[in-house]
Amino acid sequence: MKFEVLQKTRYQYSEPVKQSINKCIFKPLHDEKQQLFSYEQIILPKAESTTHSDYWGNEVVTFYIWEPHDFLEVQTRSVLEVKVQKVDVVFTADMEEEMQSAQFKEVFAEYLMETPYTMLSMDAIFPILETIKEDDDNPLQFVAKLNQYIYEHFSYVPGSTHVKTTAQEAYELRTGVCQDFTHIMLAICKSQGIPSRYVSGYIYSGEDVAMRGESMTHAWIEIYLPSYGWIGFDPTNDMIAQEQHISVAKGRDYADITPLKGVYLGNGIQELSVSIQVKAIQNEHETSNC
Repeated sequence: MKFEVLQKTRYQYSEPVKQSINKCIFKPLHDEKQQLFSYEQIILPKAESTTHSDYWGNEVVTFYIWEPHDFLEVQTRSVLEVKVQKVDVVFTADMEEEMQSAQFKEVFAEYLMETPYTMLSMDAIFPILETIKEDDDNPLQFVAKLNQYIYEHFSYVPGSTHVKTTAQEAYELRTGVCQDFTHIMLAICKSQGIPSRYVSGYIYSGEDVAMRGESMTHAWIEIYLPSYGWIGFDPTNDMIAQEQHISVAKGRDYADITPLKGVYLGNGIQELSVSIQVKAIQNEHETSNC
């Protein structure tokens, strides 16, 4: 599917700040599953900026506003196409042996280790394993069951958590948003030796009013299987990531892909507002400028 994505992220300050230094990750990925045709970014007030690719392959823009300002706004427009193949995996004994090998665990160590966001106690993990895991489950079957379990046993309530909420905190609340469900799922997958990473982006719901996470940034998980590669699961919507899942950044957890963060000099209190529009298009002539 081909999409146009418009996003406007704005910080309004209660009083002018003297200067600020910020970095943002808004440019969608360009890879084997997703082709980015065009990307435009406008920063207001006018800022000096530099761009680099981070350790995880995400494009990061660092920008500086040296003059006093009472707001900060980043507008983006992306035109892209997502092509996700149907997941057709036959899990074999050779794949299982590879996942148990020391070499595999070393290669994927960064996607197997706990992070501050994905720490979850065994008191939390064990009851879930006891409920869903069977002896003959392979990793793909297990993750599919876990995806469904989180969807069915945790309540999706926007505003019930915040960007610093950890997997343990969200587990104890039994509620949260896509970021929380993704962190919980990451924690449990890692505990089972399944390499897992955090994906941030957007989701297009179309006419499906039951889809969660549309009109805001979205998050889901990808697991790695030998001989196949990365497979996306969306616990917020109990589905495998499909063509309506638009990837912007990937990392170990939310801390690696925070969309916009920075520091400013001043006493003003900041208020954040985000506006996102995702539109399916037939050709680029149907799109508009941001």
